[in-house]
Formats: sequence, C-alpha cells, structure tokens
Amino acid sequence: MKRRTFFIVSGLGITSLLGGSLNRLLALFSGGKTVQNYREPKKNTIESPSEDSFRTFIIGDWGAGGSFQKRIANAMSQHADKKKPNIIISTGDNIYSDGVESADDKQWKTKFENIYNAPSLAVPWYAVLGNHDYRSNPDAQIDYGKKNSRWNMPARYYSFKPKEDIEYFMLDTQMIMAGKAEQQIKWLEDSLKKSKSQWKIAVGHHPMRSYGHYGDLQPLIRSIKPLFDTYGVQFYLCGHDHDLQFIKNPNDSFYCIVSGAGGGARDTAYGEHSLFAATNGGYVIMEMDSHFAYISFINAMGENIYFQKVEYKQ
Repeated sequence: MKRRTFFIVSGLGITSLLGGSLNRLLALFSGGKTVQNYREPKKNTIESPSEDSFRTFIIGDWGAGGSFQKRIANAMSQHADKKKPNIIISTGDNIYSDGVESADDKQWKTKFENIYNAPSLAVPWYAVLGNHDYRSNPDAQIDYGKKNSRWNMPARYYSFKPKEDIEYFMLDTQMIMAGKAEQQIKWLEDSLKKSKSQWKIAVGHHPMRSYGHYGDLQPLIRSIKPLFDTYGVQFYLCGHDHDLQFIKNPNDSFYCIVSGAGGGARDTAYGEHSLFAATNGGYVIMEMDSHFAYISFINAMGENIYFQKVEYKQ
C-alpha cells in the first residue's frame, strides 16, 4: 500500500484544515513540513496538576535568531504569563549554526537575551551541548553561565536537583556518540545509583528513539539505555530532530520526549511506538507533582496540541 503523507499543523490533517482557522493555514504555509504516517492523536482531557507542582519548559535547537525562533519564544511567553515556569531545559544546539567563540560572543545577545526577554521567561535555564555547539568553543557555554546567572551549564555533563524529589541528569551526548564517554558513563551510573529522588529525568541532545530524520541512535541505546532501565529513569528529553515527538518503546522503562522544534522545522513521522508527533515548531511543558507528570506539547501558535498524564511508578 502506498504510504500517505499529510501536512500537519496543530495536530490536524490537511482535511481538517478545510474548516480550520486562518492561523492554522498561515502556519501551514510558513512551516510547510510534513508528518508521515499521520494519525489523529488521542484526545486526552487536559488536566491541571496540584498547586505545588514543578513546572518545566523544554525547548531545543532554538538559537537560529530568525522569525521562526521568535514565534516559538512568543508562544512560550504567552503560557509563562499565565503560569510561570520554574525552570527551562534546553536540549542543545543552543546557538546556530556554529556555536559561540566566547562568553562575550554577540550571539548570546541576538539569539538568547533579546529573544527570550519576556519577564515571565526570566527563570533559570539548564542546558546541554549539541553537535552544532561543538563546532566552535563548547566550553564558552560553560563560561557564559559565570557571566549570566540565568544560564546554567557548570560542566559538559552534570546533574542538579531543583526540588528534593526531582533530579535531572544532563548529558554530553556528542561525546557518547563519538565513543569518548567512558568517564561520563561511569559518572552517570554512579549518580543514578546514589539518587534518592522520586523523578529521575535524563537530558541529552541526540535522540535515543526517534521516527524523525535521525531515527534510533544505537550508540545511546547500547551505552546509556541499560542504566536508565536499571536505575528508574522515567523520561529522556532530547532534541536534534527538529520536531516534537512522544515515544514509548515497550523495551524501555522510560518515555522519550523529542523537543527540538525551537528554531526550525524538519519532516517527521509516526512510527510503531509513537504516541504523538508534530512539526512546524513548538516546545513541551512538563509539570510534576508527587503522583503524576503532566505533559503538554505546544505548537508555534501556543496551542496545546497533545496532552498526556504519566503516573509515577516506583
């Protein structure tokens, strides 16, 4: 059977657009990327977490400096104005196309400071390095954190606990992909083993599971997936593919969230284990309390196009 390809905007097929809004049509022609094997996402009721939930925005591959990036930043600020995030996670490729030379590189102002300048986005950013960040001076991104307290990258890989029951493990997947991460992988195992946090969330640039341009990346599956399964990581957050994806492979104990749609778009697809896929820009909101993670996929117009509640299981 011939594979059918649809243009996707706001999680809707092209047939749905006939009755859709002008904004959706404009987004279609400004983005113009496709989602292959599209299927209508499950319509889950959007639920609000408890008042003490911890709110994180997740965005990747953003630092292009153009109108696309600014559109996503505007969508972020609209949501943040209503409910401010506690932190923002960057899944890498922070500055396109060749990273930065120093902490004083003018691109910090044109591609970060001047774009995410809404007061509601003035929260700590925690970032990992992407392959484009390695094209120049990756350690300049560490140095920038000493100059701008909003930017957090104390090392090429690190962990942090924004709350007692939440711990993030920030990885340098560029080195893992290059097979130069023996020390990092030992650190990751030791850190996961010691962690007493309820929610354990790993963050890297490269996807472990993807139905987008890059597909599953075997170096990550071989080297760090067994650690995630053994030590109870619930989510792996990444970018690299310029799309949004939510994947639960039955061979994994964790969910994979691809959020690499902050600065550009690329064709993507639904695969066998996709829960959701979209393109043409966006980011992810994750809210966690002691019982659930509430996950929302937000498009370039600020619309919640897919929602999933994941129960914490020990």
